[in-house]
Amino acid sequence: MMNIQLEKPVFYRNEFALRFELGPDDVDIWLDDDRKNYNEQYFEIAMSRALSIYEAVFKPSDKIKVCYQIFSDGRKKIRKSDYFFKLFKPLYDKKLVFSEHRDIYTEDLEYKRHCWKRVTISDLNVSELNIKPIIQACIDGDFGDRGPTLAGQLFIINCDKELIYHLYDDRGLDVAASSKCALEDLYQNQNQLLLDYDKQYMDSLFK
Repeated sequence: MMNIQLEKPVFYRNEFALRFELGPDDVDIWLDDDRKNYNEQYFEIAMSRALSIYEAVFKPSDKIKVCYQIFSDGRKKIRKSDYFFKLFKPLYDKKLVFSEHRDIYTEDLEYKRHCWKRVTISDLNVSELNIKPIIQACIDGDFGDRGPTLAGQLFIINCDKELIYHLYDDRGLDVAASSKCALEDLYQNQNQLLLDYDKQYMDSLFK
């Protein structure tokens, strides 16, 4: 596979990466001080930003694969009953590979039995992905009462462009690539959504 580390935070783990802000600073998540009612406008803006970045990164004919991983103490497995498989059920006829990884998050792996369990779906075209519910599940990660969420980490890999799209939660998403030129257009076209905190570094990368 390309030399991109499937490890959070993707932005800091890879030399060529961009970090985008999804949840807007100036719109509150909550409608009330009791934090009982969600402000749907916040989540709509996050969804619209995530989609616009996704559509800038992936064209319908691009070849992709999807990786989903969870931390395991040796017993915990990715099960067919997980929400991941409900989301990706239409792709069951595709190549599905289960694997174990000990070369990522090495500081978490205190015992030999500890590992990261991963399932990879390969040989996909972008057009085969129903992306909206997938993005929604990632955005709602910290808000389980809004709907079903993914318990693990999801990476969508563009095999043609050698880059990965990783939406970590409602606050933001990272796109990393094997080379700087793969991110050039994205940097130019989605510049207004780049996270302020790391903007200086990203600007220096593309100067």
